[in-house]
Amino acid sequence: MDQDTVQSTLADEVLRDAEERARELIRCGFQEPDEIAESLVEVLDDQGLTMEEAERIVAPLWRARLEEQASWPETTDVDRLEAAFDALEELDIVAAMDFTCCASCGYTEIGGEAEEDSRGFVFFHQQDTERAADGGALMLRYGGFQMDGESTEAAVRRTAEVGHAVVAALTAAGLPAEWDGAPETAIAVTPITWLNRLPE
Repeated sequence: MDQDTVQSTLADEVLRDAEERARELIRCGFQEPDEIAESLVEVLDDQGLTMEEAERIVAPLWRARLEEQASWPETTDVDRLEAAFDALEELDIVAAMDFTCCASCGYTEIGGEAEEDSRGFVFFHQQDTERAADGGALMLRYGGFQMDGESTEAAVRRTAEVGHAVVAALTAAGLPAEWDGAPETAIAVTPITWLNRLPE
């Protein structure tokens, strides 16, 4: 089935919705083509979109993005972000990119990524990724893991320490960070040019 056949079997509005969503997920740069196609079907299967049609929609958009990447700078802001997260991992801070669907799920599940010596965490979720890929700021959520028998005040201090470590890592990697120093405030990476190379 070629693209013309896909267009003939889907309503124009459904096709536009599928293509726009595929472009959004491709810009994010974390999912494989089959994962993107599955996401399209999950949203639009009730409007007649099949997996085969979704794959045919994704394929040319994926190829176009790969061609765009050839003109990108050698080091992008997303590369710098990954370097900052790698540096934080070296400091025993769990650093997760595009982690879970939302902040609530992220805070609930991040403990499952911790190791015995992990002292804190930082992550951004999939909605954060989409916002950054669309030209907005990237919001980073962070915190300190509370140890057994430790007071809440000590855990709050550790959260602030993790926040300072995140800002320092971002700055060292060459990224701007906006944070008021309060442990309950998310850290904003802005401006950020979201160029994330597709999975190989």
